[in-house]
Amino acid sequence: MSKINTDGDLTAYLRLLRYVTEYWFVFALSIIGFMIFSVSQIAMADLMGFIVDSINGSLANNSGGIVASLVMDIAGDNMQPSQARNWIVGSIILLGLMRGVGFFFGHYYITYISRHLIHKLRCNIFDHMLLVPSKEYDGQSSGFLISKIIFNVEQVTKAVTSSLKIIIREGLFSAGLVAYLFYVNWQLSLFLFLALPVVALIVTWVSKRFRKISEKIQVSMGEVTQVTSETISAYKEVRVFGGLDTERAKFHKASNKNLDQSVKMGFYNAISPPVIQQPVTLVLAFLVWVGLGLSGEMSAGTFVAYLTAAMLLPKPIRQLSEVFSDVQKGLAAATDVFGFLDSQVEKDEGTYQVEKVDGEIEFKNINFGYNDENGHVLHDINLTIKPGQTVALVGSSGSGKSSLASLITRFYDYSEGVIYLDGKPITDYSLENLRSHIAVVTQSVTLFNDTIRNNIAYGAMADASDDDIHAAVNAAHAQDFIANLPQGLDTITGEDGVMLSGGQRQRLAIARALLKDAPILILDEATSALDNQSERHIQDALEAVMESRTTLVIAHRLSTIENADIIVVMEQGRIVEQGDHDSLLALGGRYADLHKNQFNDSPTD
Repeated sequence: MSKINTDGDLTAYLRLLRYVTEYWFVFALSIIGFMIFSVSQIAMADLMGFIVDSINGSLANNSGGIVASLVMDIAGDNMQPSQARNWIVGSIILLGLMRGVGFFFGHYYITYISRHLIHKLRCNIFDHMLLVPSKEYDGQSSGFLISKIIFNVEQVTKAVTSSLKIIIREGLFSAGLVAYLFYVNWQLSLFLFLALPVVALIVTWVSKRFRKISEKIQVSMGEVTQVTSETISAYKEVRVFGGLDTERAKFHKASNKNLDQSVKMGFYNAISPPVIQQPVTLVLAFLVWVGLGLSGEMSAGTFVAYLTAAMLLPKPIRQLSEVFSDVQKGLAAATDVFGFLDSQVEKDEGTYQVEKVDGEIEFKNINFGYNDENGHVLHDINLTIKPGQTVALVGSSGSGKSSLASLITRFYDYSEGVIYLDGKPITDYSLENLRSHIAVVTQSVTLFNDTIRNNIAYGAMADASDDDIHAAVNAAHAQDFIANLPQGLDTITGEDGVMLSGGQRQRLAIARALLKDAPILILDEATSALDNQSERHIQDALEAVMESRTTLVIAHRLSTIENADIIVVMEQGRIVEQGDHDSLLALGGRYADLHKNQFNDSPTD
């Protein structure tokens, strides 16, 4: 666990406050509200002196209560106790109104900032999540990424809104009380400073504990989210393969870890206020003892007002001490959130853009690895694909087929060599322009919880006409099952297409790719979820559409690859054979073995 970094915490907090500055006017209204609230509270304490002196009939001898002085200036020095009663009642009503108005302004406007800040941070994280490299998704589970948006952001905003609300409100109140105490009797109030060093030491120690526990809570919440997300996504596998006890144990373990840390946080939350209050209480008791011996130096009303204000002081100090847990939780979450926001996005240094490409692809001396620790998974790849050619990649599991295809879309960047598209390095293209020329259908179909129409006409194709959508549906042989659905194209697919069969989902993915009408088509086991009869229909459609496109096919079924212009055989990240179907069979090498075994190796990359 990282050590407490004061400079880092200050930097993170100042960065958080920069989000608040956008709402400076609203923030100013909130501060004004809290100032009114604090002034009304202190004035109410001061009013106690006015009430006591009024009861004693000693208004003329009032030694300087603020409210009393204001009333005397307005009503005159000769005000009688019977008249004072009306002024006291009026003052109570006015101060109560001020307190209510100040409370509303302070709380509402800080809440307004809080919710806008949560919205803005979540949008920033989500926007950044859309741009980070694929390795970010490979290196973190979806649960931890979701936790950043759901849990961490809430913790962050507590540090700059909820906590700031208490710091401002109780800070102003505490400062006002101390100022008032010094105004009434500065010699007596000097004793208050006896408690400050002890309070400072306790706060520092407790803050460190809060920070360490907050970081552990943050990690444990990510684990809870991860287990929950995985179990919900794979609930069928969990039940079929008897994983109920396994997932239950994993969740209980993650939740228990979160429980342990939360209970520890609760312990320090509970013990710190009374411990911090104790030295303040001792000093206040000493002040009362000394004050009671100052007979004649302060009127009864002044002493009661002083004592009332002094007795109010422990409450804001306690609340200020309690807020340190939220601040530390917020700073721990802010470190994680800002660390993610500061992470690198996909490299997009290319500026070249073209409306349409011919589709010539050349791999030249390509070496690639997902990380430095595991070394290269592709070695010295050299391959040229002419415009309109269909190239099939075959090989056993882990041979590098899908890795090679993913380099074309730049989901990963190669470490050595160059990939050319129409004679120009793909890194020279802007990412958006490069990917606009490519359509992809993978064996793992992704559908959104939306209508079939919107799943086909997705993203940049959202404005596609009904005629174009129907043409893509017909070409993908999906018209029959769509026609039998309750709302046809407007039927909701459910999360990740749960309402559809695997073959139906696959056809929608193919229809989506057909609608894009891109000059480059990547089919990664695109017919793997189809039965033989469905595959024959789809294969007819794919062969028709592949005639005018550069197509890269990763498949294990003969019907998919026999008619390919070039078949590339890969083993352990290297190209070991290439040629057409007949020539490779005649060669009697690795392809001939795969053909003989009907690809029983299940070459899925």
